Formats: sequence, C-alpha cells, structure tokens
Amino acid sequence: MRSILERAGQAWRALTPPRRAVLASTLWAVATLPVLSRLVIGRAADDLKVFMNGADAVLHGPLVYRDVVFEYPPYALLWFLPPRALSHDLGSFRLAFGLEMWAADALVKALLLWHGVRHRGGLHDLTPFLAYSLGSAALGHLLLQRFDLVPAALTLGAALAVAGGSALLGGFLVAVGAGTKLYPALLVPVLGVFALRHGRAGLARFTGGVALASAPLAVAVFWIPWWRFASYHVERGLQAESLLASIVWALHFAGVPAGWALVWRAVEVTGPLAAGLVGPGQLLWVVATLACLASATWTAWRLNSVASQPPVGAMAAVLLLPIAAFVATNTVLSPQFHLWLLPLAALVLSRPPREPEIALEPAGVPPEALRAAWCIVAATLIVPVFYPSREYAAGLGLWRTAVLVLRNGLLIYATACLWAGVRKLRRAVGRQKRVSFSPLA
Repeated sequence: MRSILERAGQAWRALTPPRRAVLASTLWAVATLPVLSRLVIGRAADDLKVFMNGADAVLHGPLVYRDVVFEYPPYALLWFLPPRALSHDLGSFRLAFGLEMWAADALVKALLLWHGVRHRGGLHDLTPFLAYSLGSAALGHLLLQRFDLVPAALTLGAALAVAGGSALLGGFLVAVGAGTKLYPALLVPVLGVFALRHGRAGLARFTGGVALASAPLAVAVFWIPWWRFASYHVERGLQAESLLASIVWALHFAGVPAGWALVWRAVEVTGPLAAGLVGPGQLLWVVATLACLASATWTAWRLNSVASQPPVGAMAAVLLLPIAAFVATNTVLSPQFHLWLLPLAALVLSRPPREPEIALEPAGVPPEALRAAWCIVAATLIVPVFYPSREYAAGLGLWRTAVLVLRNGLLIYATACLWAGVRKLRRAVGRQKRVSFSPLA
C-alpha cells in the first residue's frame, strides 16, 4: 500500500501545471457538484422560515429587531435578502438560498484545494480539501439549509489573507463574518497579532479592514436595535446535542430524571439536573473560551518573534483553538456548528509534521494539532447517526445517545489536543535561536 501511495505521489509531482490544474478542477467538481442534489432532498427546515421573516422585515416595512424578533447579527440579512428577492414562497426561497450556500461550500473547497496544490508537494497537498469534503458531505442537506457556510468561508478567507500578507482584506473578512454570525469575533485579536508580524503597517491595515466592515453596524445602532439578537440566546437552556445535555440524557437511562423537549425552535434536555447545570455550564463555556483565546493570542505573539513565516497549518491550529473551545463546551451546540470548525481543521492538515518534535525551520505543525483536526473530522462524520434521525423528535435511544456522547468527547479531546499543540508551539519558539526582530518595528 505504501509503495502504491509513493508511486501516486511521484506521478502527482510529475504532472505539468496545466495537467495538475485539470485534475484539481475535476476533483473540485466531483466533490462540489453532487451537493446540488441535496436541494431537493428532505423537508424545508424551520430555520428557512426565520430567514425569510427577517428578509421580509427589511423588504416590506416592519423594523427588524424591534417589531420582528430576529436572532442573528445584522449582516446575516445580507445573505437572506437576495434569495428572498428572487423567490415567492418557501420552496423557491429554499432553492435560491440553497444555491447561495452551495456557492459558499464550493468556495471553501476551492480555497483549500488551491492552497494545497500550489505548493507542488506530494499527495498530502490534497489532504485539506479531501478532509473538508469528507466532513461536509456527512452533514447532508443540512449544509444547504443553514447559513453557517458563509462565516466559515469568511473566516477561512481571513486566515489565508492574513497569512499571505493581505491584512486589510483579512480584517474586512473576519469583521463581516462576525457581523454575520458572532463567533468569528474570537479570531479578531489573534489575526490582529498575526498581522502585527508585518509591523505597525500590517496592524494598521488589519484594523482598517475591521473598521471598514464594522462601520455600517456602528452607524445602524442609532436607528436599529440590532444588539437585541443576543437576548434570544441568553435565556436558552441545555440544547440536546451539547456536552452537558448529552451527559444528563445518558444518565436518564440510569434513572436520573430528564426530559427531551422542543423549546422555541431548539430541542433541549430538561429536568432538575439539567436546569441546575445551565449556570455552571455557561460559566465553564466562558472560562474555557477566554482561556483558549488568551493562549492563542499569546502564541501568535510568540510566533512573531521568529524570523521565518509561521506555517499556515500552525497558524490555523492557533486560530482553531478558541473556536473549538467555544463549540465543545457550549451549552448550545447544533450540528451545523461543525462547519465553524471544519475549514480551519482542514487547513491544519496542510503541513503535516516531518519530525516527532516541532521545528519551525523548516516549518512544522504539532502532532497534537493534527490529531485534533482528524478528531474534528471524525466527530463530524458520526453526526448523521443521531441527527437527523427518527428518534430525534421524541428523544434519542441508548445507542444513539452513546454516539452523541462520543461525538462530544471527540470535540473535547480535540480542544485539549489543540491546547497542548499550541503550547508546544510556544515552547518550540523558546528553543529557537533568538533573532533581532521586533513586531513593532
């Protein structure tokens, strides 16, 4: 098997640029075009009605956030308005919106494929693209009925832009992502530090990009109370797929009182134990996220002290850490949250380590980070076992609950591995010979 892979790798490296481009385009088409078939599979999700109502509130008069409850940041409306303007009912909106999300998925795959094949290495050039394609395929038609692909594409684009020296574009993209779905805001300080590698000018360009994308939100505050979107999420309990909810539901098979109920539009685990864990769970989530964000930001600063450009895979691992903590420890965890993790996890795999110990010359990625990335892919692959399923509406049975607990365990383990990998990156920087470089020069 190894010899076959070696021969395939040699053949791949021997391809001329035009033939490599043709093969890469064929792979992209094979992974992307079949997704279109999902436009006509399954029922229309309730989320689509929420998206339509938000767009209607803009197009037909009622003031969104004040007269109409809307649970997402304002830039989410930018992605709902075009399909609503082109549709006349839920079915046509689903088609138009699905095509838009298909384009976002195609863009993510194109970015990962382009980033890999341009290095002209071996077959591992294709690993990020294949890992993302495999993970996203497991999410089924859910992929095209949520808008999480938009901030996922924006965060991936921001990471690649900053890594490539385009700090202005990176700042703009990550700010638009945060205005679409809040979690990309976690990347702003980390990407800002990475942009600082290019001196004050790099930080200024990044800050300018963030300011440019955020300006409409700042101005809109005087007319539209868009910050009210957060109030919907403050009162939520333990969503059924979250870590603590899955544990409580598993314990109910041993006699612990617990219920499985639809609350507003989300399924939650209820009962005395579940209610008592909401507060501590939210505290755990905040502490874990802030701790990982601080670790990621400090590591980005340390990486700036070495002469060579940090590898994109290592940068992706640093960026992925706070988002993984945000998702894995959250009291609200939906299947589409995997899309927040998959693109960056795939990017981590773009530069596999060449030695057991990390070396920044030549660039390497901690093996713990690679393990975390594969755990995220594996956790995504098992999502279809419990969602969607016939049991989901009434309460998962024992074996599907076990798979759900396993999925959550993989996400926690991935977060722990990322923490260890990012810490190893800091130590690797400490072992490097100090160079006379100041990021503020």
